[in-house]
Amino acid sequence: MADVVIVGSGGAGLTAAIAARRAGAGVTVISKTEAAVASCTAYSAGLFSLACGGVSPREQYEKLLKTGYGLSDRVLLKTLTEESGPALEELASWGVTLKFSKGRASARAAAKNGLMGGSGLVEQLVRIAKDSGVKFVEWSAAREIFIRGGRACGVSVTDWRGGESSALHADAVILASGGAGRLYSHTDNPERMTGDGYALALAAGLKLRDMEFVQFYPVGWAQENFPMWMADTTLGDFIRVTDAEGREFLPEAYREWGVKDGKECNYYARDRLSLLLAQKDREGGAYAHIEETPAELWDDPVFIYALTLPREFFRGRKEPLRIAPLEHYFCGGVEIGTCGETAVDGLYACGEVTGGIDGANRMGGNALAHIVTFGLRAGRAAAGHPREARQGLTAKDEIETVSPNGRPVSEIREELRKKAWQAIGPIRRAAEIKDFLLYIESLKKEKLKAETPHERLLALEMPGLLASAEAVAKAALARKESVGAHYVICM
Repeated sequence: MADVVIVGSGGAGLTAAIAARRAGAGVTVISKTEAAVASCTAYSAGLFSLACGGVSPREQYEKLLKTGYGLSDRVLLKTLTEESGPALEELASWGVTLKFSKGRASARAAAKNGLMGGSGLVEQLVRIAKDSGVKFVEWSAAREIFIRGGRACGVSVTDWRGGESSALHADAVILASGGAGRLYSHTDNPERMTGDGYALALAAGLKLRDMEFVQFYPVGWAQENFPMWMADTTLGDFIRVTDAEGREFLPEAYREWGVKDGKECNYYARDRLSLLLAQKDREGGAYAHIEETPAELWDDPVFIYALTLPREFFRGRKEPLRIAPLEHYFCGGVEIGTCGETAVDGLYACGEVTGGIDGANRMGGNALAHIVTFGLRAGRAAAGHPREARQGLTAKDEIETVSPNGRPVSEIREELRKKAWQAIGPIRRAAEIKDFLLYIESLKKEKLKAETPHERLLALEMPGLLASAEAVAKAALARKESVGAHYVICM
């Protein structure tokens, strides 16, 4: 069997690694941190949406297609809806803790931290992977997919703590590096979600699709000196949410969208709620009246769950708290087939780094079903890839953009994130996008000052951030009409 190298140690990468290893492959997983701890899977609610418990694959297919505004790849979507149930059953057979209900599954029971429902899932997957013989190269960033004779044959990696680089040979490579949430100044994604896979894919000659469709989670705490974290969309079912003039606006919006409450909105109208709250934010803000909370609600576990942060952050407050959207998920990415195969022989992709499944908008719970289903399929396909003679590979050593005379990389990164939020955030204007593209071109020429190991990591992540920013901006500019997670004015 093949030797497989996987870039990324989140839910998609770990599932692919275990599947490939169980198929007989030698497997190495590259992670920028300790395996899995900085992944979106760990930070997720740990919930799956799938065809089970009386929900048929056809019903699930129709719901997902509608949520994605008909722009999903129908072949990929059919594969997902038919295979996600068996995929989760396989994970359960490995020892992953899962609870099934009608159209849903949950991995939350294994989580030690209620705010990170997916953390137990990745902890279990890491343990299963290590027990099965998967090797991990941690604290290392993938910098290049080696392509020789039209096929992928390895990965160049750099240990960002010490600066040493090495070349990992492979018969097949799987990109499972997640999205680029940290491109934005407002996001619930962990620090290391910087679009590395998009940059690697583009450099390898692959195409990205649907990059204009960036999903923004509707409700995030936007109060000054308050943690940047999501609140549940059901928050407005418990307390008043008003605009800057004190008017309630959610009940009317829900009626217009055909959803009965915040729970249904989370699954079927996230994009609309994100846009509405983004508009309110530009008009002076949206405010959750936590100061009006009845005493009995503080003992309601469902209400406490909606807050997502410990009640100590809220009790005793005399004024409402400002809320606004947070970047949450990239619906677009690498073009793949049903087994995660790409246009480059031996190069596969799975998880959030890929595009086509969600179309213009993602249904809540679909991300975890997606990463598990296609992680399994990509892992098995990569394991069966033909072995090839080893090529002479030379790892990238120096970071070409780093110079002692450059601008501090942390300063450039934060500047980029703020400009991205303004230009390609929830509300987009053509003129701002064009200016942003010019800004990206100027950043490509800038030298970066990176003197510490952490700054070296930030420098290694800049290509991913820039590639992601450019891809989103160009796709947003090309799509003239608003649809799903893409909302434009003045095109």
